Amino acid sequence: MLTSSQKQHGRFISIIEGSMATVWGTFTGGFGGNSYLVGFFLWLGASPFVMSIYSALIPLASVIQPISLLLARKFTSKKRFIFTFVTISRPIFFILALTYFLPPNFKIWVALLIFFFIEVLTSVVGSPWQAWMSELVDPEIRGRYFGMRNFITGLVAIPSLLIAGYLLDALGKGFVAFFVLFSIGSVFGILDCYSVKRQDEDEDSKVPMINISAIFEVLKIKNLYRNYMIAISLWILTMNLVGPYATVMMINVFKYDYATLGILTMASTVAAAFFQPLWGKLSDKYGNLKMLKFNLLIQTLLTLGWIFAVPSMYYMIPFQIMIGIIATAGTGLTSFNFLLEIAPTFGKTEAFSIYASMTNLAAFIGNLLSGFLFLLFASIHFKLNFWIIDAYRLVFIISILSSIWTLRLVLKIKK
Repeated sequence: MLTSSQKQHGRFISIIEGSMATVWGTFTGGFGGNSYLVGFFLWLGASPFVMSIYSALIPLASVIQPISLLLARKFTSKKRFIFTFVTISRPIFFILALTYFLPPNFKIWVALLIFFFIEVLTSVVGSPWQAWMSELVDPEIRGRYFGMRNFITGLVAIPSLLIAGYLLDALGKGFVAFFVLFSIGSVFGILDCYSVKRQDEDEDSKVPMINISAIFEVLKIKNLYRNYMIAISLWILTMNLVGPYATVMMINVFKYDYATLGILTMASTVAAAFFQPLWGKLSDKYGNLKMLKFNLLIQTLLTLGWIFAVPSMYYMIPFQIMIGIIATAGTGLTSFNFLLEIAPTFGKTEAFSIYASMTNLAAFIGNLLSGFLFLLFASIHFKLNFWIIDAYRLVFIISILSSIWTLRLVLKIKK
């Protein structure tokens, strides 16, 4: 069993590791994509419908997580398992830029395949990492610790976002720009791997990471965990009807350059970073479920912001700040802490894996549906006073109406 000093050291190293991973994710989009990675696929020639496939591949990587985790039966060390997979996935992201040299009919699909492979390797370490962190972070400090950890990684993300955006613009938004960006990310991916290797783990725990029977036991028990997983999955499905189209709209319709996208993302990231500790303290004081419900309600209503969005920075910057405070900081932290709180003690890794699979299956379906909705409304475009009604806005309208309905299921959950 780890001593208190070893746990403290492990938590400190985890902050360093998270910072390195943040830079990797900022420069590559490896953690579920970002605006720069959307720009890369648009530059390769991806259509809006193909972008819905790109967006759907991100949650699909986690849908197959339980199958991927069958490999974990060979591992008795969460640290060794995580280190193995991040060492494969983090340093190779620069290969994505090389797909530019492939024939036009193949390069987008090969790029999607490479991206999906990296996403699978990235997602498969998520559940073991959560279980590992639950051993290092005691429940009474969980909200404050993860609030502070996210605050620090958010501060690290701020200059990373700006540098990445200005590099893309300065280098011409072409092959050289994306190759340099992904290569810098890959270097920080190597540093992330080294940080994982330095982190503390309970050496006395030598049992297989995954127990197949525990997976079925977790699913059979009717409890708060299962009820929450079903309700939040339905909400996630409807919220993901927005798909990738918020970013696609900013690039294709608003004609933002990458520096502007970087500034908008930075505004969201700064707000999220400074509010992470606050959400952590509020969750410790009032409970994770209560704060989670509040954040989910506000995040649902924030979809209205995309419906009425205009290119003006006077509109977009305050809107992005609200997204950072609620969606990035509030929902992200409180949902993570609530899951740690309600996961069955006899199969934590299995429970985290099933949760990730179910919620990401919902996101996958939502993203695919968003693509078909966009095709259905693609020919619609007219102006109503200062407001343009087009396929983007219609998809956003359907998303918020359905999300309000599914949100009721989450709000009914009681401990």
